[in-house]
Amino acid sequence: MSTHYATLGLPASASNADIRQAYRKLVWLTHPDRTPDPAAHERYLAVNDAYEVLSNPTRRASYDAALEWRATPRAPAPPPAPHAPQRPRAHSPAAWPRRPPPPPLHVLYAKQFARALPKLRLVAVVSVLFVLAVVLDCQRSERLPNERVRAVDFHSNSGFTVSTGTVLIRGRANVDLAVGDLLDITRTPWLGKVRAIRVKSGASRGTHITINTFRMVWLLSVVVLGTAGAVLSGRLRPDQAFSAGFVNCVGLFFLGICLLII
Repeated sequence: MSTHYATLGLPASASNADIRQAYRKLVWLTHPDRTPDPAAHERYLAVNDAYEVLSNPTRRASYDAALEWRATPRAPAPPPAPHAPQRPRAHSPAAWPRRPPPPPLHVLYAKQFARALPKLRLVAVVSVLFVLAVVLDCQRSERLPNERVRAVDFHSNSGFTVSTGTVLIRGRANVDLAVGDLLDITRTPWLGKVRAIRVKSGASRGTHITINTFRMVWLLSVVVLGTAGAVLSGRLRPDQAFSAGFVNCVGLFFLGICLLII
């Protein structure tokens, strides 16, 4: 009878480190991304089942007890007494065969994960390059001196919108700007996101206004880089890598939205 230990090629006395090492080696050899062989895929599923049991101390103890019970020889049952009437025995629910537990998600949906992970890895690579470009752009600045206000609109919540013809500025500050005022504008060189403005003429001359600190950009960049690194590391189970890839896609989407509205 094949056992989980035999599936991993280990003795019953194997340590947790031996079990973990054997699991990583066999999963790498039989992973669906590595070989399309159906036999290798069946062994991949068996290796995952074995590791799910043997890596859990409680489940391993129960499994070892069951193996020991099966291996213990038992005395044959005594022959029934002659002419003793056989009483019908009621079958208790406890004696019914139990259904095997459902396989874990990374085993049940192994084929689906194998098809999705290459696409998620590609998105992860793109997201890393995109975030690095955004971070590099936000770390740099270019100065536009003497930009003249051509249109200004004030909102009820202390917000304002200013257009100079080349730059559109949306901010929130109690400032008095008018058409014709001169501004010094600091913005990022690639994306053109305004960092700050300094009023050079008009009623608010000398006022310095910070427009963007890019806090949400930094937060989303950390999320995208962290999940991309998890997907590309190759150390996660397929279901865990899929979850990290999904979060990476969502974070990348919201980062793009954030860059559009700031």
